Order: sequence, then C-alpha cells, then structure tokens
Amino acid sequence: MILIFLIDIVISFASILNFLFSPTKKTFIYIGFIISIGLTFTILTGTIFGINNIKVTRIEVEFNNLPENFDEFKILQLSDIHLGNLKNQNNLIRKTIKLINQTDFDLLVFTGDLVNNFSYETDNYMNLFKELTSVKPSYSILGNHDYGEYTNWKSDEEKNKNFNSIISAHKEMGFKLLRNENVIINRNGDSIFLAGVENWGHPPFPQHASLEKALADISNESFTILLTHDPAHWESCIENKKNIELTLSGHTHGLQWGIKLAGIPFSLSGLTRKHWGGLYSSNNLKLYVNTGLGTIGLPWRIDMAPEITLLTLKRIKID
Repeated sequence: MILIFLIDIVISFASILNFLFSPTKKTFIYIGFIISIGLTFTILTGTIFGINNIKVTRIEVEFNNLPENFDEFKILQLSDIHLGNLKNQNNLIRKTIKLINQTDFDLLVFTGDLVNNFSYETDNYMNLFKELTSVKPSYSILGNHDYGEYTNWKSDEEKNKNFNSIISAHKEMGFKLLRNENVIINRNGDSIFLAGVENWGHPPFPQHASLEKALADISNESFTILLTHDPAHWESCIENKKNIELTLSGHTHGLQWGIKLAGIPFSLSGLTRKHWGGLYSSNNLKLYVNTGLGTIGLPWRIDMAPEITLLTLKRIKID
C-alpha cells in the first residue's frame, strides 16, 4: 500500500510538471522527476529501515548542586513507544532490550505514550517489558495518547475501563507509574527526588498535570528530576522554577523527519516548537526531549532514529 502511494506521488509530480512546462522545457521535468525519485527513495528508506534503526544517545548533564554520591548516576530514558503501531511485531522491543542490556545504568524512566488509544495494544508485550524493568528501578508517566482521547467511545464507562486497564498495564509491566506524585531515590546516604506528572495537554484536551501535587513535600533545596510528557510544559510552567533541576520529556517525535546540516540536527518540528529534541538549558535548569521509539501517523522515521537516551548526571566540582 505504501509503495503504491509513493509511485502515485512520482507519477502525479511528473504529470503536473508536464502540464506546467512546454516540450521545450523538458529539462525541468527531468529535474522534477529526479527530485521525486529521490523523495520516494528517502521515504521508502525511512519506512523500511528507519523505524528499526535505534540509536543510543549518550549525554552528560552537569549540575552545581547534585548530591556528591549521585555523581555519575545514569538514567536511561524511553518514550513514545506507541505499541498499537507495531502491528504485534516485537522486533523493536526485542532490539531495545538487547541494547539496554548492553548499557550500564541506574534508573529507567518512560515518559509517556505507551499506546495509541487502547489497552489491548499492550497484550503481547507484557513479558518483554518485564525483561526491561526487572533490571533496575523503573518509573513511568502517562502521555496524551494514554487517555484514549483520540477515538470515539460508546460511553464514559467504556473509556474509563480502557484507561484503568492502561494504568494496570504499567504496573504489570513493572513500572511504578507516577501520577502527580514523587518518590525519593537514595544512593549511598544521599537522596534526590523523582517527580512525575500526568499529561499537560493543550486545549481543548484536558490538563491532568498538577505540579503542586507532584512537588508536594519537596523543599527548594532538594535536587529534583521531573518527568512530564510534553516539553511545552517546561517552557510554560517549569523553566523558571528553581527547584526542578532536570526535566525529561518526549511527545514530539521530532516529527519523525529530520536532517543534519554541519552535524547539527534540524526538524520541521522546530517551526512550531521551541524544544523538540535534545538538551536545552535555561537559568541553570535542564530539559531533555527524547524523540521517541515508535511512530504515530505516518509509519516512517527519516533521519530521526528511534531513540534510547542515557543521561549521566555530573557534579560540577568547585575548588
């Protein structure tokens, strides 16, 4: 089906050019045809290979106030798996597990969008996720797709039942789901806080996130890491809060299409989003946006590989 669609693109593009240009301007048609062939090849490559070409992004994040015993603490972040688009094929998850098993880390976090809409999307993946979460402490949050807002339900009861099943799936998979709450992470006598909010949605979708609840009982002096699905939440509500040193998000997918110029990644997502992928900093606070493992909408990833992020926390040593 995808191949037929792409062939139609090439034919249509060539036909339009043939209509627009006279026979004496065939050169333009040939150029357009070559461009359309190149575009088709790019899309096919992204569809066949890009969705399984997982990259592990390793990054160091430095802080002045990181507790001493958390120096070199490693956090592995996953996001936006969208199990419903895997079509009951577990190759991506198995490859993810293999890569994770080759990685040294202390904490696993998942920053939302486990499914597209439905709880049954998790049915064939329970044991695979248990392999992931059995190694280290594992925490998760919900994304916008985990609430079932993108489909029509026969009743509120049916929608709530589906949502509660998704909540249960997180637990069965081995995640501690953070719903506007926090936990203390201890290490050799020092501690930090890990907080997680429900989805911060753009209107007209409901905003389930409550920073007030998530940060309850955390002092301004404590080192805090926040999990929030949408990075727009950071620039709207978090960027100027002094007691959230690191925020981890997902959601954007980098639009699943990017390009690198002089080694610098670009995405069309940047036209509408200030923070779409990678590490950002403001007022000594950090945000990392993971561009996700899965796909939504179009089934490709063009120079925007499925991502596993390994963040190493570093304490800035002051002489």
